[in-house]
Amino acid sequence: MTPEERLQTAISLGKTDRIPCAPMIESYAGRRAGFTNYEFMYDYRKAETAFDRLHREYPVWDVMRSVYFVFHGPVQKAVGFIKPMMPGVDLPAESEYQMVEYEAVDRGDYHFLLDAGYRAFFRRYWKRVHQVSDRQIEKAERLKLDILKSEIKNAGARGQAFLYGGFIVLAPMVLSLMRSLQEFIRDMYQVPSLLERVLEEMTAGLLAAVIACARETGIPRVFVGAARLTGRLISKSLFERFVWPFLKETVLQLLAAGITPVIHLDSDWTKNLEYFLQLPAGRVAIELDGATDIFQAHRLLSGHACIIGDVGAPLLTIGTPQQIRDYCQTLLRELGRDRGFILGSGCHIPLQAKHENVDAFFQALQ
Repeated sequence: MTPEERLQTAISLGKTDRIPCAPMIESYAGRRAGFTNYEFMYDYRKAETAFDRLHREYPVWDVMRSVYFVFHGPVQKAVGFIKPMMPGVDLPAESEYQMVEYEAVDRGDYHFLLDAGYRAFFRRYWKRVHQVSDRQIEKAERLKLDILKSEIKNAGARGQAFLYGGFIVLAPMVLSLMRSLQEFIRDMYQVPSLLERVLEEMTAGLLAAVIACARETGIPRVFVGAARLTGRLISKSLFERFVWPFLKETVLQLLAAGITPVIHLDSDWTKNLEYFLQLPAGRVAIELDGATDIFQAHRLLSGHACIIGDVGAPLLTIGTPQQIRDYCQTLLRELGRDRGFILGSGCHIPLQAKHENVDAFFQALQ
């Protein structure tokens, strides 16, 4: 199979010639290539050099699972969903980037969004948080799309499939970042009807943007970010009112547009896994970050949804190569024996991951 055939077959729960390899590698690749994280985050050419070098070492890496285009420094500093602290700008050049969560949006902004629309709301937000002009916003949005297209082209030249043709974060998650988690949860109790209307408007706007992006790039799969608002933090009734309807709507609208949702589940979704049985079988992929019980997910969703994961950050940074090999072999044996599994990292491979542990991850498939 070609990497693209292998990827599509795994997502649709078909039989592949081997398990696809899809770690999420960003800043670590730069460090491995000898670049500071500032160089990696701000110089796209160096980022691609880092990706090229790592792929030459491990050609078994057949699925490029990158969201670099979102976190490239000039993009993040202009149109990011939350205020960033970037290496070499706000932090030492060798640091990982950080996100600053605070109450950047109030309930008055909710009414502005409903009156003026999704696009006007985001422009006002970016100007407030990032201190940018309309011209800088437009430049950053063009740059983000240009980098994504370049990433797709370069992955193809390396012989890799590229996973994401666009990027969307669920409206509840976006608002919880902008509003702050504490105030967002407070809104669930104090202004529930207003919050629902805002989430509906924002979901429609986010969907329109990501569908247009996927059509522009020609990759009929998109990253769907979901985190925080799970059974570990909020009640079932709040989840069913303020999270699940918007996740389900996002998935169904993407499928209707001919686009495969790749749902990135940061944080622990173990208590909420059963909801994914409501989604069409063989049409979505679910990425786990190590917090969700991947074996429980497999028991529940095997034959229904493709699972990507989930060698996590703790194991890659403080584990041993033997522990990595053992865990990968367990995943390959218990999940890989059935259809619909892709071996990946649990979210990003950390900047400070041990080189020998990353080597062990790739070697597990050789």
